[in-house]
Amino acid sequence: MSDTSPTASVAERVVTHPGRIIKGIPAFAFAMPQGWVIDESPGALFAMRLPAQQNGFWVNALLTHDKVARSVDFDQAAKVTWAKLQRSATNLTEQGERLVRFGRQIMYVRGCEFTAKDGDRRLAQLHALWFAPVDEGGKVVDFFQLVLTCPVETMPEHSKTILAMLSTFRFT
Repeated sequence: MSDTSPTASVAERVVTHPGRIIKGIPAFAFAMPQGWVIDESPGALFAMRLPAQQNGFWVNALLTHDKVARSVDFDQAAKVTWAKLQRSATNLTEQGERLVRFGRQIMYVRGCEFTAKDGDRRLAQLHALWFAPVDEGGKVVDFFQLVLTCPVETMPEHSKTILAMLSTFRFT
């Protein structure tokens, strides 16, 4: 015999996040670069940035998260993110790409340069893409992307800092 009381039916319909069915974003930890600060940013889990502008530009790195089909791999993720960038950037050029391994974490890393929308300033980006570890089963995987943006002339310095930070990233 089933319980038909209003309380039981409501309790049976309660959905929580995170929960057994609706998983939250996987927990992680990393060592933030010295001198950088964490900030909020629309559409991102967070922004990391320098505490002051450099030559009129906020050097920043945005971390985003999406749930993607389990069948998505690095090649597909790289193509999709590149296509999105092509639609929003002027004079876009790729500056190299490769897979890197930090401990057990594999990341796809790509560099690019483009002209800023609001003028003739050349900007550079470092894109790092990676997936959270998955358990057996399931239809989706957690996909993370960190995008560092800075003036072209400062990319060598800032890319070293961000790659060092990424080397400390661990799911907990």
